[in-house]
Amino acid sequence: MSTGSSPSAFDEFANATLRLPESLREYLRWPMGALVHGASVLPTIGAASPVVTVGDFCTLDLVARGRTPDICVVDFKTKRQEDPELREALARIGSKVMRLTNPAATIMPDAWRVVSEAFKSDERVRVEVRGEEDLLALVCIALAPPSAAVLYGLPSQGVVVVRADDAAKSRVHDVLRRMEH
Repeated sequence: MSTGSSPSAFDEFANATLRLPESLREYLRWPMGALVHGASVLPTIGAASPVVTVGDFCTLDLVARGRTPDICVVDFKTKRQEDPELREALARIGSKVMRLTNPAATIMPDAWRVVSEAFKSDERVRVEVRGEEDLLALVCIALAPPSAAVLYGLPSQGVVVVRADDAAKSRVHDVLRRMEH
């Protein structure tokens, strides 16, 4: 399958089921980009394009501030609890819907294909995850063009805005290599 781009440094992970070991959990609690609060999220994003949100609250917060993400990755849960109101609010975001099964603390091989397809779409995409979307921020950063901003929430702390530059991709690569294959 051609991805339409040159071979990626992340191709080695695309066919593996990656699991988060206990040893990496603490490391991932540190933000991979700028930690912002409230309205400061918009100037931090600036002219980044595309804008990707990972997480229901993060997505709805950005939309409430007047910026709709180009891609959002959601699981209709907040703090691991299903929330029917989230499903209803998020159903209005994105004109194209893609679905993916991704268990907690895991990155499934299918995540790479789905996120890659989302980046190729001319429409706004909502990726609906059955399971948990947290670690998919890593996949989004890995596959995003350098012009992109990937946003994810850090519970009780704020929103992390990651520019998908070489430094961010290098950090993601390091984390993925340390996951259990």
